[in-house]
Amino acid sequence: MKRLGPIAITALFPIIGVASLANSAIITFTGGTAYLNNGTSVVTTDTGLWNGIVDYYIEGDMRVDFLGGYGTIGDYYNNSPAGGTGGWNDSVIHAHDFSDITIKFSRVDGELFDLTYVDMTSNTIIGGSLASGTERSFISNDQGYDLLLAPSDWGVNYTYYGALGDGVVRNWMDANFTGISYFTIWSENAYCFGMDNFYIDVEAPNPIPEPTTMLLFGSGLFGLAGLRRRFKNRAD
Repeated sequence: MKRLGPIAITALFPIIGVASLANSAIITFTGGTAYLNNGTSVVTTDTGLWNGIVDYYIEGDMRVDFLGGYGTIGDYYNNSPAGGTGGWNDSVIHAHDFSDITIKFSRVDGELFDLTYVDMTSNTIIGGSLASGTERSFISNDQGYDLLLAPSDWGVNYTYYGALGDGVVRNWMDANFTGISYFTIWSENAYCFGMDNFYIDVEAPNPIPEPTTMLLFGSGLFGLAGLRRRFKNRAD
């Protein structure tokens, strides 16, 4: 298995200057249908929250499955932690005790697609806290290629016990996420994990930031180290 450190990591929001392809889509977790663990379903909004009860989710022609447990979709960061201020009024995908859950993205019709980049909102070992820099969370393509994701403080543009959060951290994909049938997100040690904005079949800005110009986090040192956790329920 190949592993890389965090690919382009840029804390910028909102997104500008993106040229779209004909079949492009941005999965924002707003306006899709969340299928809940009690057998009901709900259309997601920027103000609703379905915390730890989502079985799977469909937005447009993309399907998101929580394998090994239930996930969270909704306005998770609107409620800041004790001692925090602010929050983020936007719908995101979130999972607690993420080491037990694998999140799988695929097209409903089974067609191939490109994943260009994603926005990280949380990737921490300690729930509701700042990242330690040793988080080992990965995004994997349908061939088992693993890309290490950047650590990211809990939440978006918030203050936690006097420490400023890192906002949205962008993770750029490489050519291994072109023409894939699905990808999965999983972790060896993250307890608190959240993401927003998955760019599907969207052309990346030109030029794409080169690795030498990226802001690399300490976890990049661990990109080629450690044992790979073979996560449960991985689909072929």
